[in-house]
Amino acid sequence: MTLHEAIALLLRENANESMTVRELADALNERGLYRKRDGSPIEVNQVHARTNNYRSIFEKDGPNVRLREESVMLTTLGPSLTVFQDDDEGFFEWIDANPEGYFINTERNPKPNYLVLHRPECPHFDRSPKAHWTRDYIKICSPGRSELEGWAEEAVKGEVTLCRSCFGR
Repeated sequence: MTLHEAIALLLRENANESMTVRELADALNERGLYRKRDGSPIEVNQVHARTNNYRSIFEKDGPNVRLREESVMLTTLGPSLTVFQDDDEGFFEWIDANPEGYFINTERNPKPNYLVLHRPECPHFDRSPKAHWTRDYIKICSPGRSELEGWAEEAVKGEVTLCRSCFGR
């Protein structure tokens, strides 16, 4: 197994939750998933270097690493659902084209405890060019609310939380 394959294995086993390069190096060494040619343990700087060299596989935020591949939950989307990940322009185009629609703001690897339902006019999403609206979090959009709620229950095993600004208290 190559070093980048071993790192990817650890991240998949961790449900693609971000792990620091230190956590990855420690886990690689503890489990013996990869050894250098001389048999010595892997070092943190090697994990940094390998994840930098394989940007098509890994995404980094400082020392935190996760896989670029999509969450399994995002492969169970129905035909009326659209995901925006790393595409702010596309997300705002969808909002403009679907003023009666709905969207869920959630983590890149959706979790039951963070599925917030919004309307396109939500003041939280002000189109500031300084913000990256679909980088750290993704948007799952649909013309219908029930499709989004159904996806949240079926795929993520959670319920949506209504945005107070969009739906009142």
